[in-house]
Amino acid sequence: MKIDYASLLNEQQLESVTTLAQNVRVIAGAGSGKTRALTYRIAYLVDALGVDPSSILAVTFTNKAAKEMQTRVQGLLPEVAGFLQVRTFHSFCAYFLRQESHCFGYPPSFSILDEDESEKLIKDIAEANGYKRSDEIVKETIRYIKAKKAAGQTPEDITTTYRASEKTSLQFYREYEDRKYAMLCLDFDDLIQKAIEVLEGFPAVREKWANKYTHILIDEFQDTNDAQAKVVRLLSRPDTSLYVVGDPDQTIYTWRGADQKIILRFPEEHPGTQDIFLSRNYRSTANILNSANKLIAHNKQRVPKDLYTFASNGDPVTAKRFFNQNEEAQWVAGKIESIANLEGGSFPDYRGIAVLYRSSYLTRPFETEFAARGIPYRIYGGLRFYQRKEVKDVLAYFNLLINPKNDVAFERIANVPKRNIGETSLEKIAAEAQSAGLSEYEYVAEIEKHPDTQLSSRVIASLMTLTAQMEAVKVKIAKADETYSSVLRSFITDIGYFQYISLDQDIDEDRAENVNALFDDIDHYIADHPESTFAEYLQNVTLLTSQDDINDGNYVSLMTIHVAKGLEFDNVFIIGLNQGTFPSGRSVTERDDGLEEERRLAYVAMTRAKKRLFMTCNIGYSFANDSHMVPSQFFDEAGLKFPPAPYGADRSFYRPRGEKVTKEKTYFADGDHTMPFKPSAPNPNINNVSEWKIGDKCHHDAFGDGTVVEVPTGNTIVVDFNGARKTLLSAHPKLHKLHSQGGKA
Repeated sequence: MKIDYASLLNEQQLESVTTLAQNVRVIAGAGSGKTRALTYRIAYLVDALGVDPSSILAVTFTNKAAKEMQTRVQGLLPEVAGFLQVRTFHSFCAYFLRQESHCFGYPPSFSILDEDESEKLIKDIAEANGYKRSDEIVKETIRYIKAKKAAGQTPEDITTTYRASEKTSLQFYREYEDRKYAMLCLDFDDLIQKAIEVLEGFPAVREKWANKYTHILIDEFQDTNDAQAKVVRLLSRPDTSLYVVGDPDQTIYTWRGADQKIILRFPEEHPGTQDIFLSRNYRSTANILNSANKLIAHNKQRVPKDLYTFASNGDPVTAKRFFNQNEEAQWVAGKIESIANLEGGSFPDYRGIAVLYRSSYLTRPFETEFAARGIPYRIYGGLRFYQRKEVKDVLAYFNLLINPKNDVAFERIANVPKRNIGETSLEKIAAEAQSAGLSEYEYVAEIEKHPDTQLSSRVIASLMTLTAQMEAVKVKIAKADETYSSVLRSFITDIGYFQYISLDQDIDEDRAENVNALFDDIDHYIADHPESTFAEYLQNVTLLTSQDDINDGNYVSLMTIHVAKGLEFDNVFIIGLNQGTFPSGRSVTERDDGLEEERRLAYVAMTRAKKRLFMTCNIGYSFANDSHMVPSQFFDEAGLKFPPAPYGADRSFYRPRGEKVTKEKTYFADGDHTMPFKPSAPNPNINNVSEWKIGDKCHHDAFGDGTVVEVPTGNTIVVDFNGARKTLLSAHPKLHKLHSQGGKA
């Protein structure tokens, strides 16, 4: 079967498919048809150049991509597809190791442990050594083993330990490897390292496999790490043809080992490399591409290129800023409703709409707004806000404060943060509380009345400290002198929870920010419902978390940008574009190339959009940064300007939740129709103070005289009472203004 390549490919794709160069680097921009080019390249090698299909190895990074490539080749050359090796790096290494298992003393039928099975084995080892499965040393050992394997270090390679816990982790690492060997198992992290060991340690094996593959093709080459690149080198001979496809501008996984320098230096390491650029974009409108090109041009570590398209200009990229995150969420939700109604005919169509974000904690106000409006949504690559572990931990504390009979909440928080209260102690508490006819919290709160308890003195001391702290917080909540969020934030800080979660962070999840977002949520709820109690807030949260997941496809997709890589949507909203959030302050300060990686991440997000792109931020107060937020530098770098707004921030799409959008009444901002701003009714000024300013003198019935030092929101103020700062509701009846900045009130 002869394929008419010239009629099926554009000029750049045709060049990349038919080149006769030994080493080729294809710089394939977003939406440029790289998978198509790679698939036709494999077909061309077999169909036109007569290459034996069994001598071709194609490698990519996901099973989905490998399957898609295999299916496409099969459609072009059904008679040879079965001879091809199209695999991920890990699946190829597993295939290789089964063929050469005798080199490391395993049979070909060895098992591969998944992550849960590996963790279970480590927990079994800890338990056998007298530890609890929930002890911190288990988590530390899991991290320790992964780090050592990533560095290619076996237990025998490690000769020095600096801490007692590190010595214990090394002991567990040795036992872990022994147990795996006894079970004839490898884990996921073993596959690439073990393949390197065999290829380096057995020259005859390396020669056999290097002779086997004359053509090696690698997709998403910008995401390759050092170990994967080493496997490729070990499989190559001087005459092996290497064909790598990738885009340095889309390198967004350096935090998990990807090294952009591997694709950038490829021509240096392989003299005579032919560079081919796939720059025609088939996905996005010209306006979207122009903004993305302007943004990424600010990076220095890249191969210069500009994406272009023959498609129309399309809608302008929309940049919006708002007073706070709630208004940002309301505008996005309103715009989504409008798009869904326009494109859905008789029923709203939410397919093809995505909300992308840098970190998962940003979704909280959007989830709340979507739920209130009945907008179906699904979160990919993460949990709903109220289902995240740290949020559920803190909510468990709050529920226990309200209801001391809640044993489920008590059991969740009893040893979080760690208090040396293990499973055995919890079992004793449950049994003794049942005998006493009390809930578990009630029992431990009066543990001194039960001298016959079987609990150890250490556990009793921890429980007495915990219950004393919780009873003190109950008194403060009942007095209502400070905002709920202020009292609860102090409590969560005092029990060491922020320190506890700081030990378990990852690139996409700032757990402390998630907890701070929960406190913001409490403030917003009480401000919106001034008549509500804290118990009613918790009930509201419970109803939100009890909603069933939506299983059909008609929903808005929410995901981090890392998860969105490789996907495309008609309408994309990039939210939370604030300096310090996106770009991430942590990434920028912790890595030399942090800002460039953040810019690449924004570029990836922008190029997911096909028809419409919306980029939003807000200037609300951030408790995490102790300041008002500012728009991301990426707006300016992408050449985007905010539209003028008569109210000082963009409210052109603000719509109270109660007002419905119909197909006939659309709300496209800066265009066909603008919703007139209708401010919500102000909260009752029950202390008759309409405005607070920094420097105002005040008196509080409980705390005495003080000075206003911050006005973070219209509903709260921060007052200094002789060195003690309190966050208060601005309209609290116990709060009285004595002097304004200009004199007496």
